[in-house]
Amino acid sequence: MNFSEQPPSKQWAALKYRGEKFAEVWFKPEGEPFALTFRVPQKSFQTSGMRQRLTTENLLRAVTIPAEEVESWQHGEVSHAGMDGSNPELKYLLRPPPQDEAHLSIHVSLKPPPQIVTSTESGTIEMTKQDWQELEGRWKVLLGLEAAIETMRLKMEGLRAELEAALKQPLTSEEKVHALNADVAQWNKAKTRVHYVLPRAKEFIHRSTWAAGTPERKKLEEIYKNHIRPRVPSPQMDKVMEELDHLLKDRQVLSAQGVAVYQECKSISADVQGTLRTLQSNAAANAAKKKGATAARRKSF
Repeated sequence: MNFSEQPPSKQWAALKYRGEKFAEVWFKPEGEPFALTFRVPQKSFQTSGMRQRLTTENLLRAVTIPAEEVESWQHGEVSHAGMDGSNPELKYLLRPPPQDEAHLSIHVSLKPPPQIVTSTESGTIEMTKQDWQELEGRWKVLLGLEAAIETMRLKMEGLRAELEAALKQPLTSEEKVHALNADVAQWNKAKTRVHYVLPRAKEFIHRSTWAAGTPERKKLEEIYKNHIRPRVPSPQMDKVMEELDHLLKDRQVLSAQGVAVYQECKSISADVQGTLRTLQSNAAANAAKKKGATAARRKSF
């Protein structure tokens, strides 16, 4: 069945492999006529034969949707562009959800039909119910991406402050005396990486803050409020889908950049904190050892 003919789900439908359920699917969530959601239970990730088949591409194949029809997909805060089916992430094994979560959810947005509006001789635009639904669905995908970007921006702000504080953190006088030279060198080396990644974190924060206020974004929001939501045609409607597509791709790239930079910042922060803890632990042990040796010498006299 063509996806456009698929009725919206009323309940989760089971996907099976060799007679055993490995995931569930929900077609066309409310307000999203070109989307579907998969959810994969923890159990599937713990079954060896099934674990190796858990990729986004195989989930799509289970519902007969070609990877080329995917506009984007998202699980958690991570968003990926479909890239006409060429994105290698489609074939990568999915990571299991955290232990306290029962399922891993993957939300997939599909490409709408290329032609959504037609012009009449009078210059007005004729819109069908499906046309409006497609535009509204795209807008909601955009809002979802922007919400994920905003969440990432807030997390990045906190991590940036953490990295800047790590750069300024001094050693105590006792740590300076008793720290091992090798530990100090490792700590300084870890902090050097902070200088490299901080500008990238700041760039993402700046871009994600600026993105919400661009003229293009404000224009599309006005079109949504004044035309798409109330279903009021306008001569400019024939360009809206193209503008939405452009904005969506920009947000997908920004989201991917944020995830990559955040993961790198987190790794560097952990490295800085780890080397500092090692330095402090060894310095304390060295100090205790020296005090013990001093006390022993006093006793001998």
